[in-house]
Amino acid sequence: MAEAGRTDMQVHFELLETPDRVEGIARLLLRRGRLKPHVLVLCPDAGFMAQLDGRLWTIHPESFLAHGVAGPDADINARQPILLSTEVRRDNGAEVLINGCLEVPVDVSGFAHVVDFVDGWDEGLKQAARERFRTYRQMGLEPKYLGRKS
Repeated sequence: MAEAGRTDMQVHFELLETPDRVEGIARLLLRRGRLKPHVLVLCPDAGFMAQLDGRLWTIHPESFLAHGVAGPDADINARQPILLSTEVRRDNGAEVLINGCLEVPVDVSGFAHVVDFVDGWDEGLKQAARERFRTYRQMGLEPKYLGRKS
């Protein structure tokens, strides 16, 4: 878990209004529009990661978002500006962690910024987001809600 009382890490929640987390994350990455700082996208499972990988190749009509799927070679992972993984990794020196999971990651230490989501289209998932918000607070962080971004 993150160090208790750590205040330099930023955590924010964005609202997803449609039931497609893959698309929401892909659009967030497209809006970033730059390759620094490096990003780790934490995926809940290999299927989600494969869908996001495919979407990042097609999200922009004239190009793709440079990224890679985490593998066993840390040197290859290190060259990825956007690294997709089903576990928290630091191979690419990511400063930003995008949480595609429905739970708070076990270890968020070392990241400057964590992005999480509120699934606005489902009451149960909204409640899960509220729980994650509280968990981040219990970790000594001050999460913020940025609202609609999908």
